[in-house]
Amino acid sequence: MWDASTVSLRMIRGGRRRLRGRRDGWRFPDAEQCDKYFICRKGVAEAVLCNEGLLFDFSIANHEKCVLPHNVNCGNRNLIQERTPGIDPRCEAANGIFNFDDPAVCDKYLNCDQGRAFEMPCPAPLVFDVKVGSCVREAQLSEEARHCDEENEFLEIDGFSCPGTEAIGPQGLLQAHPIYPHPSDCRSYFTCYFGTEPNKFGCSEGLVFDALTQQCKAAEDVRECACWYSCDAASCEDCNVDCTCPTK
Repeated sequence: MWDASTVSLRMIRGGRRRLRGRRDGWRFPDAEQCDKYFICRKGVAEAVLCNEGLLFDFSIANHEKCVLPHNVNCGNRNLIQERTPGIDPRCEAANGIFNFDDPAVCDKYLNCDQGRAFEMPCPAPLVFDVKVGSCVREAQLSEEARHCDEENEFLEIDGFSCPGTEAIGPQGLLQAHPIYPHPSDCRSYFTCYFGTEPNKFGCSEGLVFDALTQQCKAAEDVRECACWYSCDAASCEDCNVDCTCPTK
């Protein structure tokens, strides 16, 4: 047995390091970055990045590989490489399958390949679901899927709507798809697709979203959400962000 996080952290801190008893070609994940992994070559572990937009899947032994993110469980490996400047602005990443750039269109999607966007139709009567990366029947749509309607209700989730303005990320770069914290749920956050369409995401159990770094962290490391998991359930069923009880 081996511990992915322990081995990976040693690789990060010490650079290339020799590993004994590991076959050539053995691959294991980075401890913090979901699209980064290490591969053993002649006893030396070398860091490798997946193609932008893909994530490293090690769920099947001896079949570890970079794949589209729809079925990859990153766990606490929350980091990914930054989007490449200059690619088609409709692509969230250089490679991947994404919502169509018109928020009122549900029966098309974008297939981005090496930074080029290709418009793809769904066979009628199917619509696109970004969570699974494919076209499904409307009755099968996930919570993360775009829902088209005449009132554009999909532009608001849990009372949140995208500001529609430019936003600068933690790295000081302009974000094509700005990220915002949930107004009342420390575990959740929103990605605004091209600044207009909100998509809700959530941190793993035990973690909360840090708006400053735009990463999921332990609750005690995020001051405004430090008590998120320690509210007194006997005093109120659903605490506010600051752990006070909602006003009735």
